[in-house]
Amino acid sequence: MRKKPLPLILKMTKNVIFGFLLQTLFFNVLLANRIEAQKINEVFVSISFNKGKLVDVLKEIEVQSAFHFTVHENDDFLNELISINHKRISIEGALKEISKNTGLAFQQINNNISIRRQNKDERARKLEQANIEINGQVVSGTDNLPLPGVAIKVKGTTQGTISDIDGNYTITADENAVLQFSFIGFATKEEAVNGRSLINIVLEEDQQNLDEVVVTAIGIKQQKKKLGYATQEVNTDVLGEARTMNLGNALSGQIAGLTVTNPTGIFQSPSFSLRGKTPLIVLDGVPVETNLFDISPEDIESINVLKGGAASALYGARGKNGAILITRKNASKEGLTVTASTSNMVTAGFTVFPETQTQYGNGSNGKYEFWDGADGGISDGDMIWGPKFEPGVMVPQWNSPIRNIQTGEQIDWYGNVAGTVYDDKSLYERVPTEWKRHDNLNDFLKTGVVSKNDFSIAYQGEKSRFYFSGNYSYQKGQVPNTALNTGGLNFNSSFDLTDKLTLDATLSYNKVYSPNYPRYGYGPKNHMYTILIWMGDDVNGRDLRDHMYVPGLEGYRQANFNYAWYNNVYFAAHELNQQHNQNTLDGKLKLNYQISDNFNIQGRVSAREYSVFSDMQSPKSYMNYGDSRNGDYKMWNDKRLNLDTDILASYNKTVSDNFSFAVNAGGSIFYRTYQQEYATSDGLIVPEIYGLSNTQGPVKASNYFQEKAIRSTYGSVNFDLWNAVFLNFSGRNDWSSTLPTTTNSYFYPSASMSTMLSEFIQLPKAMDYLKVYSSWSQVSSDLSPYSIYSTYQKGVTYGATPSVYYPSGLVNSSIMPEKSTTFEAGFSTSFVQKRLTFEGTYYRILDENQIIDLSISEASGFTSRKVNGNEYTTQGFEAMVNFNAIERNNFSWNVGLNWTRYVKKITEIFDNNEKFGNLIAGDRSDAYYATVWQKSADGKVILDANTGLPSRDPYPTKIGHLNPSWRLGLQNRFKVGDFRIDMDIDGAWGGLIRSLTIEKMWWGGKHPNSVLYRDQEYAAGQPVYVPEGVVVTGGELVRDVNGVILTDSREYTPNTTAVSWQTWSQIYPYRAQVTEDENSLFANVYDRSYFKLRRLSVSYDLMKIMSSEKIKSLDLSVYGYNLAMWKKMPLLDPDYGDDNNLQDPSSRYVGLTLRATF
Repeated sequence: MRKKPLPLILKMTKNVIFGFLLQTLFFNVLLANRIEAQKINEVFVSISFNKGKLVDVLKEIEVQSAFHFTVHENDDFLNELISINHKRISIEGALKEISKNTGLAFQQINNNISIRRQNKDERARKLEQANIEINGQVVSGTDNLPLPGVAIKVKGTTQGTISDIDGNYTITADENAVLQFSFIGFATKEEAVNGRSLINIVLEEDQQNLDEVVVTAIGIKQQKKKLGYATQEVNTDVLGEARTMNLGNALSGQIAGLTVTNPTGIFQSPSFSLRGKTPLIVLDGVPVETNLFDISPEDIESINVLKGGAASALYGARGKNGAILITRKNASKEGLTVTASTSNMVTAGFTVFPETQTQYGNGSNGKYEFWDGADGGISDGDMIWGPKFEPGVMVPQWNSPIRNIQTGEQIDWYGNVAGTVYDDKSLYERVPTEWKRHDNLNDFLKTGVVSKNDFSIAYQGEKSRFYFSGNYSYQKGQVPNTALNTGGLNFNSSFDLTDKLTLDATLSYNKVYSPNYPRYGYGPKNHMYTILIWMGDDVNGRDLRDHMYVPGLEGYRQANFNYAWYNNVYFAAHELNQQHNQNTLDGKLKLNYQISDNFNIQGRVSAREYSVFSDMQSPKSYMNYGDSRNGDYKMWNDKRLNLDTDILASYNKTVSDNFSFAVNAGGSIFYRTYQQEYATSDGLIVPEIYGLSNTQGPVKASNYFQEKAIRSTYGSVNFDLWNAVFLNFSGRNDWSSTLPTTTNSYFYPSASMSTMLSEFIQLPKAMDYLKVYSSWSQVSSDLSPYSIYSTYQKGVTYGATPSVYYPSGLVNSSIMPEKSTTFEAGFSTSFVQKRLTFEGTYYRILDENQIIDLSISEASGFTSRKVNGNEYTTQGFEAMVNFNAIERNNFSWNVGLNWTRYVKKITEIFDNNEKFGNLIAGDRSDAYYATVWQKSADGKVILDANTGLPSRDPYPTKIGHLNPSWRLGLQNRFKVGDFRIDMDIDGAWGGLIRSLTIEKMWWGGKHPNSVLYRDQEYAAGQPVYVPEGVVVTGGELVRDVNGVILTDSREYTPNTTAVSWQTWSQIYPYRAQVTEDENSLFANVYDRSYFKLRRLSVSYDLMKIMSSEKIKSLDLSVYGYNLAMWKKMPLLDPDYGDDNNLQDPSSRYVGLTLRATF
């Protein structure tokens, strides 16, 4: 019996927590410093109580300080309830606020603070003296102009006002209150009243956006204003409030230039494309290979996307396509912080559910009778062109009883009768039963459930920081008998060993386990392939579920409606099982030595081990292309180990106010091993016993091992001129083990410049700043291991004689690295005190020396050879906008928008050949050359005069491009009182998508429009449908070798020949591509434009209406994911990419998250 992962995770959690507490105790004893007594206005504390007892508030102050409270009279007042919330406040300020609300008086004597109650007259007099009217004006520190709309609030209260058009304001407050002044684009300022009635305020511009430090390549930190290339950060709030099972799904629409393709099935990971290429994933500064199921969103501190070659060039070949930098959390607040969260969501219908025809069942030409499910009856094969669902219609079906023709005796039966005594049509018949419709797809798919639970413990002392977290998630799939479990533990720590020496240590373990998950793709292994396309609604799906085997043949033959091409979907779901048991362990040590204020050196070593055991148990009679129907057992053991070591030295020097520079230099070694062991039985002797020993034939086994190493040196130099011009030059050299020794060294240079033009020119009054930047980089890439070697492969064994074969492709031992050169230019600016910010980027990527498999004459004994050839040019634009549309005390609306467009073209073909496949020089690389129907000069379909059927054009025709013309993401955040509302929309515009599903639905008879002429034709007994088109009556069409029309003198007449509706439906929309422009009724190629309401969440801190001594916040989020969609394509969801891999219907999820912070 397989062990479930949850008990193991819980046991590990207990042990790790115990170890964590011991370490915390040890380091606090070792590193703690004594707190000296001070005056109460010099000691600051953090207090958060909502209707808490006064005695608990005072105890909390005692815990955070060296002071003690004493009471010299009746202490009944200590049980009074008060509310006080401050992240940082002096003890004096806290006591004044308590005094105002309770009437108590405090007096400091050394380390003691005495408490007494004021008499009523004294208190009334102080209250009367405390409330004063305050007037003043708020102006900008940049130009001394008045600031209208500044929010002025009495700190710790809900009392506030807004400055008028001249910046003037009036507010009533306590004489000892603190006023808060906030305005978009300016730093928030606090001002103590101190009894004043006139307070004028100067607000300084907030430079946070530009001075903010972000993590760039190999962990180097830079200020945003100094970056000469495009980067973009993800709002990590979206990860925590609306949970998805995979982190990658939450990135949809969040980053300009990043495309996320979202499959719909359980345990299908999203794929990423950054500017048309696959980016590198970097976790805590180290490149990793991950499908993101093994990274908990709750552990993530930040995500930064490096887009251009210059941004990620220091990562070498692995980072040539850009990088997604994921940084996990560490302790960020002093003291102990504990968080716990739970999230639960369920499917709530479908965003897109494929519509099918519901009027007709299995069969052909309106007829059906089941016998063996392989055309042994009347059209009991694989089509849904049978009788109509009407009252009183009785038809022999797959689940019909069997009747002895002579005796009339009946027996219940399910499936065919092959090999049984009933396999004799002269003696037995299937009893006709009611011909009625069943909603099989809705019945098959169940409610999906996702449950996620996380906790974290963070502690920050004077010289140590810890972050320990655990998570467990469970997903119950919509497909029966499917589930996914993920869980893990993560430990981050930092130690200040000395004033100059810091040690960071990280260790994490993650498990991804599925006892069974669905198979997708095109074929009988996919439940959607069977139910959606080929299983008529006459099939009783519940009988398929309740009777999965033919009577008397349990374990040997499934009961099914068809035995030629498909599986009983319930039999496949319950009897075929495939397990995935993945363990990921990674650890990292980083030692940083701050030799001086200007010079530091750091060394890192990290290891990441990924191991997976997977198996597949195929029952007897299971149907899949290429597999035996005798059942089998397959198993795989995969193991991958990545080792990264690097060292980096950094030096910076400020020479003067107008000039400074920084130098970084280092080296790294990357080593990777991968091995796989595979074994399979050759048919099962005994059914339902899955093991290699239960095999009919010899066990087949293989193993594979590969290793790869890259040695690197790198460096960068930064120059800061006048704190306005920032230059960067970097370079890296790699030596790869996968390339020939003569060409295994390749260099990556890059340069970038960022200039704050606003420091040199006078901008319009509405413009806050203007930054322009540009960069250039050149990066190369190597090959997969052993690509330059040819080895024999094991082939078929004939009896006892094995065979081997040589690869069909010729290798090239002199192959050169691929090379990509990127130029990027852009700007960023803001308007009206940063109320509106905008960033735009243009980039151009030249891909040269592309390693391609070039087709060659098979007379050589090979089909292809590997060469450096072809040149591609990509040009793109990206725009990012943020707009603070509304900012009020009780309502705000912030809008973020990102937009991207890129076009990749093939600009040069190897050896100046005329074509590469169907592409010619200048074509988009995603140009769609399709097989189409022959047409007249004016675009009408040409039909055969005798049959009325079309003919395919022998030359592929370019009908458009596959990728969208542009993509867009829109993020909205509202604050309504204390509620937070987030709404994300993303989508794409333009591009074509070919629907293999719709083609098959037409052929199989499930397409909604396939019902149109059936009744008329069956009633007439002959074809009645006359296709629109023309018939050639004379003339000639002359083309060159590429299909280009040279002359066309053909003449036409309208078609008048009627065609069988079933025949037409199985040819015209199935055997060639039909666009919507050609014929919207029969189209199978569509515009892929869509917009999706990806996420909607409403959040509220319940502690605003509750009180607790221990809970600082209790955030409740109610959310929906994948809620609604507008699209041009019918029936299917274009969000999951190309329609060549049948997916589940796109599900809508709703749920809630509760997160507590202690």
